[in-house]
Amino acid sequence: MFCVLLLSVAKEIENCQNQKKDEEIKVVDYSQFEASTKSGIHADVNRIRQKDEIIRAVVKKRRNSAITCVCFVCMAGISLLKGWIPALICIFIALLFLWRAVGKFSDEYLRELYEEGLLVPGMIVKTEPLTIMAIANMVAQEGAAAVNGCYCLEVKELDGAKKELFEKIPCSCFFCYEGGKYHSSFQPHPLYWGTMDQQEIGEALRQVEEDNRENSKDEWEVLKEIAQKFPDLGNGNMILLDENYVPFGKKNYMDSNYQALNQQGEVV
Repeated sequence: MFCVLLLSVAKEIENCQNQKKDEEIKVVDYSQFEASTKSGIHADVNRIRQKDEIIRAVVKKRRNSAITCVCFVCMAGISLLKGWIPALICIFIALLFLWRAVGKFSDEYLRELYEEGLLVPGMIVKTEPLTIMAIANMVAQEGAAAVNGCYCLEVKELDGAKKELFEKIPCSCFFCYEGGKYHSSFQPHPLYWGTMDQQEIGEALRQVEEDNRENSKDEWEVLKEIAQKFPDLGNGNMILLDENYVPFGKKNYMDSNYQALNQQGEVV
């Protein structure tokens, strides 16, 4: 019985560390670089807390961890009837869940997420499930060859948008930077989650259109092509494109490394 408890503790430590790391990557701005183009919107914090599904998913995990922590504290009290060692183990696990449950998104952080992030083009590429694909330049150091990433984001709701196929959805994003010439990943946050001001979203979209004219290829068309070539990409996955917008890699945004693709878009 004691060995089983020890194994459970070891497994729980590993799970807590992994999930805590996952949540940090999801919500922390790892970018050390000023965004070249920002959204220009005035973010509504209350709306973000209600509508941003990425933020809400992390909050839900933390809430569940808090509930589990309370359960283990109760188990520790019951375990005292059998001995102090099982009780200590339950307390230790409860502390791990408490560590995973702590943290709160400040209003300042949520505003920065939408007002200070890089403005990037996004597009609805599926209506069932409702799926947005966004494209962003992954270059972190000047002089590096161009690499773009296409991120697949499945959402439940996009209040304010028409939710039509190939509708253009401007997004704000921060990058995860782990060193080197390129950012390792990013997550797009549709501006519709950050404001209900259609005029501000329209102005952001016009800015995206203006920036798109400077690209060697129309990135709206790139998004359509990638969505059609990788119809089963899946939520949270990315396709990496070279300077000619040719796919060369596939990865989950949580991963540091990517899987190479051949000319047919298949994993090598």
